[in-house]
Amino acid sequence: MTMLRHRDLSACSLPRIYAETGEAPPESEILVGNVQCDVAIIGAGITGASAALHLAEAGTDVRLIEASHVGAAGSGRSFGQVVPYLRREPTGVHTDLGPEVGERLIAVAAAAPALVRGLVDRYAIDCDADVRGLLFAAHAASGVEILRRRREEWARRGVDLTFLDADETAAAIGGGTYLAALIEPRGLTLNPLAYVRGLIRAAIEKGAHLYTKSPVIEILPHAGCWQLSTAAGSLVCRTLIVAAGVHVGRLLPVLRRRILPFRVHEAATGPLPAEALAGILERYPALTDTRRLPSGVRRTTDNRLIVTLSGATGFRGSADLAGGQARLRQLFPQQQTPSFAESWAGWVDLSVDQYPRLVEMARGLFVGYGLSGRGIALGTALGRALALVSLDGRPEDSGFPGHGSRLRSWAPGSRLAVATAANLIRRIEEWHARRSRPLIRSNIISAGP
Repeated sequence: MTMLRHRDLSACSLPRIYAETGEAPPESEILVGNVQCDVAIIGAGITGASAALHLAEAGTDVRLIEASHVGAAGSGRSFGQVVPYLRREPTGVHTDLGPEVGERLIAVAAAAPALVRGLVDRYAIDCDADVRGLLFAAHAASGVEILRRRREEWARRGVDLTFLDADETAAAIGGGTYLAALIEPRGLTLNPLAYVRGLIRAAIEKGAHLYTKSPVIEILPHAGCWQLSTAAGSLVCRTLIVAAGVHVGRLLPVLRRRILPFRVHEAATGPLPAEALAGILERYPALTDTRRLPSGVRRTTDNRLIVTLSGATGFRGSADLAGGQARLRQLFPQQQTPSFAESWAGWVDLSVDQYPRLVEMARGLFVGYGLSGRGIALGTALGRALALVSLDGRPEDSGFPGHGSRLRSWAPGSRLAVATAANLIRRIEEWHARRSRPLIRSNIISAGP
C-alpha cells in the first residue's frame, strides 16, 4: 500500500484535504503591545469561533487569541460529522445529570446541527456542507437494541427516525453486513477546518479581531478585569472566555484533571472516479456504527472516502492504516480498495463522564470544556452559550451543566488506563461483530421495532 506520509501527530500542520479547500485562512496578526477590549476569547477552534461570532453580532468589542493557527487542534482535524446526540442515550443522561439538567443538555445537542446549518447558510461558509442526513448502523446484535431504544426515545420527543433492516441498510450504505440502521435526518457533514475559518471570517466582518501565534503565558485579575500576557504584548478585558480544548489545564491548572487528551486518527483517499463509488453512500454521506470508539466512513462531494482509524490514544504510537484498508474491503468488496492519500491525528478533550461543561470560574471568567468528540455541533452551541452568559452573567440558563456534586476528575494514571480500556473495548466489539454476522435475515429483521 502506498500513501503520502502526512501523519500529523504533533498538530503542527493540518490535513490537506481540509486545508486546501473551502474557506481561506482568515486574516490575523500577532498580539503586540497593550490592548483593551470588552471580551477576550482564548482558543480559535469551533467553540471560540462561535463565541466570537455571536458576541460580534451583538456589537461587543471582542478579541480572539490563538496560540497557533485557526483550527490547529481538534477543530480542524475531526471526522466532519455533525450529530444531534450526546455520547449517552437520553435515559442515561437523565441518570447521570438528573432529569432537569439532563433534558436541557439533550435539547441543546438536538438543536445544534440546525444551529450549524443556519450559520453556514447565513454567512455563506464554503465548507462542503452536505445536509442529506446520517446513517447509524448496528455492528452487532446488541447494536440493534441500541438503535431500537434510540428510535423509541426520540419518537417520544416527536422525532421520527427511519429504521432499516439488514437488506435496506446494505442498500443505503452500498455494502457491508450490518444488521440494521437508523437514518438521522437532522445530521450533516462538512469540512470542519473550513467551517471554523468561515465562522471567524464572519466574526471579523462583524468587527471581531483575531490574533494568532500568540500563546497566552499568564492570566491574572487586574483592577476588576482580566489581564492576559503573551510574549509580545498584553490584553486587558472586562470578561474572559477560555475555550482552549485540551490546553485548558495548562491555562487553568485547577481544571487539569477534568479532561484527558484522547488522540483520534483518520485517513482519506484521493478523489476517486464516480463509477468506482457507484451506489456507495450516495443518499447519506456518512456512516457511523454502534461501536463505542470512533468508527466512521464518510464520502465527500469530491468523491473521497474519509475513514476513522484505530490507533494509539496517547502521545506515542501510530494509527492502524492496514485496519482502515481492511474495513473498506469488508464494507465494499465490489470495488478495488483505494489507497489512502494522507492520514492525520487530532485531540479530543475527554471528560470523565463525556459531558461538556460551562463554568464561571471567577467573576467574569467563563470556561467551556469537555466536548468529548462532539466538537462541531456541541462546540458551536457551547460557543453561543459562552457568548450569551458573558453578556448576561447567567450560566445556569445556558443549557450546559456546570460544576456540580456529580462532577468527577481523572485519577492519576488514567491515561494508561484509558488506552488499555480502548484497546480492550475494540477487541470485544470486533468479537461481537463477528459473532453477529451469521444471524439469518429473518432474525435480524424481527429484532427491529
